[in-house]
Amino acid sequence: MAHLGNLQLGGLQPAVTVWRALRLGFAQRTSSAVAGRLLAKQQFSSRARPVVTTATAAQRESAAAAPAAPAAAAQPGRELLLHNTMSRQKEVFRPRADQGNRVSMYVCGVTVYDYSHIGHARVYVAFDVIYRFLRHLGYEVSYVRNFTDVDDKIIARANAVGEDPLALARRFIDEFHTDMESLGCLPPSLEPKATDFIPQMVDTIQRIIANGHAYAVGGDVFFDVASLPGYGKLSGRSQEDNRAGERVAVDERKRGAADFALWKSAKPGEPTWDSPWGPGRPGWHIECSTMIREVMGEVIDIHGGGRDLVFPHHENELAQSRAAAGSCSCGHDHGNGGSGRDDAEEFVRYWLHNGFVNVDSEKMSKSLGNFFTIREVTAQYHPRALRWFLVNTQYRQPINYTQRALEEASDRVYYLFQTLADMAEALAASPEGQQALAEAQQQLRGGSNGSEPAAAAAAGGEAAPVGKAGGKGGKGGKPAGPSPGAQLLAEVEAALADDFNTPLAIAAFSAPLKAANDLLHTKKGKKEAGRLQTLASLHAALQTALELLGLWAEQPAVVLAELRELALRRAGLTEEQVAAAIEERAAARAAKDYAASDAVRLRLEGLGILMLDTPQGTTWKPGPRLHIAEKDTVPATA
Repeated sequence: MAHLGNLQLGGLQPAVTVWRALRLGFAQRTSSAVAGRLLAKQQFSSRARPVVTTATAAQRESAAAAPAAPAAAAQPGRELLLHNTMSRQKEVFRPRADQGNRVSMYVCGVTVYDYSHIGHARVYVAFDVIYRFLRHLGYEVSYVRNFTDVDDKIIARANAVGEDPLALARRFIDEFHTDMESLGCLPPSLEPKATDFIPQMVDTIQRIIANGHAYAVGGDVFFDVASLPGYGKLSGRSQEDNRAGERVAVDERKRGAADFALWKSAKPGEPTWDSPWGPGRPGWHIECSTMIREVMGEVIDIHGGGRDLVFPHHENELAQSRAAAGSCSCGHDHGNGGSGRDDAEEFVRYWLHNGFVNVDSEKMSKSLGNFFTIREVTAQYHPRALRWFLVNTQYRQPINYTQRALEEASDRVYYLFQTLADMAEALAASPEGQQALAEAQQQLRGGSNGSEPAAAAAAGGEAAPVGKAGGKGGKGGKPAGPSPGAQLLAEVEAALADDFNTPLAIAAFSAPLKAANDLLHTKKGKKEAGRLQTLASLHAALQTALELLGLWAEQPAVVLAELRELALRRAGLTEEQVAAAIEERAAARAAKDYAASDAVRLRLEGLGILMLDTPQGTTWKPGPRLHIAEKDTVPATA
């Protein structure tokens, strides 16, 4: 994929600017060390790439051991359900009693040896929504996402291209940040790199050996899986089912086939570090166990990643952490401190895993060669269309990637932002509309900060779906009862609180968007009592809801222009060619040659260019290309 290095976003640069502004709006309140790093990453004017930093002892204290939250801090008012992979059922999320509103979340990051693909986008968009919603509920979230910057695949790619492995890893860290920024993912609190924690990994391995759960063989160190009762609890695998793992070949020196490497002895052409067992480098699994402990502490609330990480990676993380600290029935006292809690809960309290992105019913992955990079897709489709496609499926469910689905997502995003642009224009056109919007925003700010979500869930009751434009007028022409915006936001919050049911949240947009368009464009709607108040209420709620999903944009017109540009690119047309076709159709209609007129219209429609006849003349908008079948997967190059 090296040829993609020169691929530019071109006309999508304004979208990156909008994303930067959005990131500023969500600046996290953390301790001074973490907040200083986020401020450096979020400077709007600098346009600098986010900085990857080493987590120091001070940063660990900031992320994991900050002073207790004030007693007066608002407690989140909505119950949140999470599907815990460990228990295989939904559970009510409750922070640790001694942490106040603070929540710790660690998500396994990428192995940086190539451009990130759509499977990666699925992971980090899903956990970005989770991060946003936790903060919306009033939690102070420490979100850590690591980089694996030393690994067999990195070394192999570096040797193939003649580049230093660590330099190659740094280069693809920068490329990963570019991709995440284009998708609107907020920056985590910290992004530790594996190579910054090698001494700490050595210390973790030494503790595991001392506790009787690992052994050294000729400069390598292996974890003794059979020595740890309960191994396989997370994945549901028995000892007989276990295998060595996906990233390592079976080594006959191991005591058991499932034993995995904690330390690998030095090989020619590989980066190495000193250790008690000789020069070498850490195994894959040990890095996350160590970095979590060093940066966040011995116990975290949420650990996330793709479903493919349940086994072997997360199972092995759990085993390592149990073996390094905590008691078990193997006969060793590992320093649990007599807490009496289950060993598995000492490391992670809630395990969350997203479903795969599938292509032709197979998981999309680099190893299978059936993947598309984020860059390849966003060269043809807007990043928000890709994000809409991803969040339109609940995070635990598989997604079947097709080009047709992206066409439909792009069409829906255009409709959304055209409606938002029209609403903003109507509200800005008069002082009354501007005042109505300010009041609606204030109302939602007062009721969607976590302590009392969505204006007390639409005045304390179940929110009725928003289906009518306006409703019966109350005093001053304002709708009586809960505002339509409060109803909409209550529906979205309820959906997200049920294990982040993003497709249900998106479905809640349909009726309000239709109601808004009726108020904007129909004779009846334009005369509706409380019209501007209803538009303002819906606009304010849509902004909050779209921010939760990472889809909001301060400048809808910019997004619309970018969507048009990409539609022309997919159609293989220029703006001038479309204008010429519009003139050709107009001439045919003037000559009453309606067959020729329809032929022009249908030709463009098949390419995803829809003609619109308005009182001001004929214009066009993007639409789904009719010749794209559901089974098509390869991004168009026309």
